[in-house]
Amino acid sequence: MSLNFTDQGAYVKVRHQQFQVYCKYELRCQVPVNRVSHIVLFGCCHLSHGAVSLALRRRIPVMFLSNQGRYFGRLQTEGMAEVEYLAKQVQHSLNWEFSFRQAKSIVGAKLHNCRILLRRLNRRRKLDEVIKAIEDLAHWIEKVPTAESIEVLLGYEGQGAHVYFQGLGALIQEPFVFEKRTRRPPTDPINSMLSLGYTLVHQNLYSLVQAVGLHPHFGNLHVPRKNHPALISDLLEEFRAPIVDSLVVYLANSQIFKPEDFTPPDARGGVYLHPDALKKFLKHWQERLQTQVTHPHTGYKVSYHRCLELQVWEYIACLMEQQEVYRPMLSKM
Repeated sequence: MSLNFTDQGAYVKVRHQQFQVYCKYELRCQVPVNRVSHIVLFGCCHLSHGAVSLALRRRIPVMFLSNQGRYFGRLQTEGMAEVEYLAKQVQHSLNWEFSFRQAKSIVGAKLHNCRILLRRLNRRRKLDEVIKAIEDLAHWIEKVPTAESIEVLLGYEGQGAHVYFQGLGALIQEPFVFEKRTRRPPTDPINSMLSLGYTLVHQNLYSLVQAVGLHPHFGNLHVPRKNHPALISDLLEEFRAPIVDSLVVYLANSQIFKPEDFTPPDARGGVYLHPDALKKFLKHWQERLQTQVTHPHTGYKVSYHRCLELQVWEYIACLMEQQEVYRPMLSKM
């Protein structure tokens, strides 16, 4: 499980192999260390020397985010890379055909999962705008295998994403409005929740990738560049719609969140969850990660968090040439 700290001034200590959380000198909760997969600190939260030592010894990564959910960095034990995997990653990074083959699979899966989500959400409402978006997405999905370069493939992905978010916006009910995807900063409540959700999936995948010994910077679709973990961005794509987007639509349309749960636009136009609303979002987030679904390649019912881990191993199978193409997790109706 993820241990999330949002109360400003919270202090985490260790006693009897348990993380103990204090706020204003009062013990709020304690969690056995063997139940914690990673720790996320939002804003001004602190770990004792003992908590840091225990996290490092147990290889529990610690993520640092602003109290608005912006990612700053992480604390993690070094020396976890598998040399065999790293050698293959370097080798395949120089192989254009390998990278392009995986990139096509990643984009196709992302657009497929976006289309399936729109079909699910529009099953009863049957909105014309969404039907049109579903049809247009089918067109871009068909074009993915014909792409002759990464640039063309990214163009298809961009067109498909634009169509998808138009359809998703039509499904968002009042009092919320979602016109387009905005980032850095998110300029409305829906974008704010989407950005936070993507950040949390990204950090889960980062922890899993490093735990198995992969280097996070050798991707296929996303070009490696300074300080950008391209492999994490690649693996994230297939999970955007089924994990994050579906949750955000549910939270908005079920009126679990209201406009007053979000801050007014700041100087840069950014809109973020208020502290109490952030806690509520993280509660629903943890529930979403524990939701059971059938993993298409194993046939077993597992949690979404377990699906993230299984897909990391799927990528390793591709990397080690046990299979030719990475098999993303495709949603079903």
